[in-house]
Amino acid sequence: MFVIMGATGKVGGAALEALKQRGAALRAVARDPARAQGAGVEIVRGDASETESLAAAFSGAEAAFVMLVPPYQARDVVAESHVMARSIADAVRTACVPHVVALSSVGAHLGEGNGIVQVLHDFEAALAGAAPSLVFLRPGEFLENWAGVLPVARDAGVLPSGKPDLDERHEAVSALDVGRVAADLMFEPRPGTRIVDLAGPAPCSARDAAAVLSRLLGKPVTAVPSSRQQSVAALVAAGLGADYAEKLADLDEAINAGRLDFPAGGELRRGTVTLEGALRRLLGMG
Repeated sequence: MFVIMGATGKVGGAALEALKQRGAALRAVARDPARAQGAGVEIVRGDASETESLAAAFSGAEAAFVMLVPPYQARDVVAESHVMARSIADAVRTACVPHVVALSSVGAHLGEGNGIVQVLHDFEAALAGAAPSLVFLRPGEFLENWAGVLPVARDAGVLPSGKPDLDERHEAVSALDVGRVAADLMFEPRPGTRIVDLAGPAPCSARDAAAVLSRLLGKPVTAVPSSRQQSVAALVAAGLGADYAEKLADLDEAINAGRLDFPAGGELRRGTVTLEGALRRLLGMG
């Protein structure tokens, strides 16, 4: 039995689909089971902050994919996420899960100066030693993060970016690739702890994204830098809490300062979804 947290999201959903294609027996954990319907999948309720429900969901698992989704509206995102991290780790230990793949992020090796990724540093610390076989999957920035500014690009021909150097290329990866690689890693139990870095086919910049959008939309799209104040205001307007928005702005600053590169010499995998492929999907072009 393979157990998946976050099955209603992009990463968890992609992992679930990849495992279904491999014929694995599946159990999906969801706060709202009604949203996680799927043929051939056992659906159980589980909440990251409720250790007992998660432990029951993990019971009998051959492998589990776990993730921590920071609470968007929390007044103190780091503090509330820490409680959730401990709960997930305690559930893994209680259920004696033999092999765990945990979604983390590039930059999670840093204890500070990494913005919202700090919660995943804490998540890794909480999970340390929780299972005989443990993998921390650390993807780069998600290509799907462009989704929030695509309406502006479509309507005004402008692509706002929190990165002032519009030509600097950063490692980014599609959530679909993250889910697929997570599924692969669930079939690779090994004693001890592994760290797997994950990037897309090639690094990309804000100017690269604008060029792709120009082709796809059939109109000029120009990348423009956004100030921290503008970025935070846009995130709050999109429904995020003030603390979460500030932590995301801190993340942009960490990326701009070069603190969130993959450490040299690690295990690096690359996905197959290109920048254009991800933007096509986000625009509903297939």
